[in-house]
Amino acid sequence: MSPLLKEFLASPLRPEGSLGYFEVYGFLFSIACSPEIIRPSEWLPMLFNEQDASYANMEEGESILQQLVDLYNVINGQVMMGGVTLPGDMTLQKPAMDNVDGDLGQWCKGFTLGHEWLVDLWRDYTPDELDEELGSSMMVLSFFSTDKLAQAYYQEFAEASGESLENFAQTLLDMFEDAMNSYAHIGQSIQIALAEQHQVQQPHIKEPVVGRNDPCPCGSGKKYKKCCLH
Repeated sequence: MSPLLKEFLASPLRPEGSLGYFEVYGFLFSIACSPEIIRPSEWLPMLFNEQDASYANMEEGESILQQLVDLYNVINGQVMMGGVTLPGDMTLQKPAMDNVDGDLGQWCKGFTLGHEWLVDLWRDYTPDELDEELGSSMMVLSFFSTDKLAQAYYQEFAEASGESLENFAQTLLDMFEDAMNSYAHIGQSIQIALAEQHQVQQPHIKEPVVGRNDPCPCGSGKKYKKCCLH
């Protein structure tokens, strides 16, 4: 992400509820992994809480929108190639729970917002056999979004074993990029399956055969053999 885009997103001139730098990354990752393709015209308003982004002028607006679309294209390319990573300029904190209030926590907030926006698509299209993998990936990718959610996951999955919250958080942090790629793979698999299903369902339309002495389909009024046959 360019410094100009980072500065724009961080400006107090943006509407209340607008996404910040790393929130945008997480949100766009969730959009790129969607079971159905989501067009920029649908997701762009979400970045600014569906309000006017307060561009200084048309030139700035065009530049910022293009940079956001370019960022989505970069993330989408990683998703399609199966090599998703966290942003290179993200700082991960130690101890692991400190990430709740850091860059990773912001990424998780954006990701969670995007997933919840598209949750009906995931619910409708995810095969039963992938539910457990999707749920595990979701837990890891949303864990650091809030302290309350992290505590809830810990109490449900680790507290009874005697493992500390910090050790549990570190384990999930170590799994984070694997979970990103698992989530991306599930979304891509569903998207490909839906596309193939749609293609099979399309009726085959047989092209009409034009005889040599029939009127040319180009509309010239000449016979086909004397017009477009050759």
